[in-house]
Amino acid sequence: MPVFMLTSHHAPENCPAFSEKHRKSTIALIGNAESLAKKHGMKTLGSWTDFPQHVVYMLFEGSLDALQKLLMAPEMMDWLSFNKVETKIVLKNEEVIALLKKAK
Repeated sequence: MPVFMLTSHHAPENCPAFSEKHRKSTIALIGNAESLAKKHGMKTLGSWTDFPQHVVYMLFEGSLDALQKLLMAPEMMDWLSFNKVETKIVLKNEEVIALLKKAK
């Protein structure tokens, strides 16, 4: 299954630390992220926040179709309303090694 890395950025003025509306949305999303992902056929591999830089990193495993459904969920759409998100397909180290061993 593909692994997707979502990198989310928000402006300091939209930071959940300073905005009650965004704080509620973020707490709800973080609290339900794993069950929300599972509901849409995704597996949560982890989530990390670089608080001073206003950046959140999330890793999910699943299909592209399942990721699209997850991103369209109302809880996620609310959170995406104040975050710019970049989505990348990334490889696990063992997948990279397998590819490198096949390279000529």
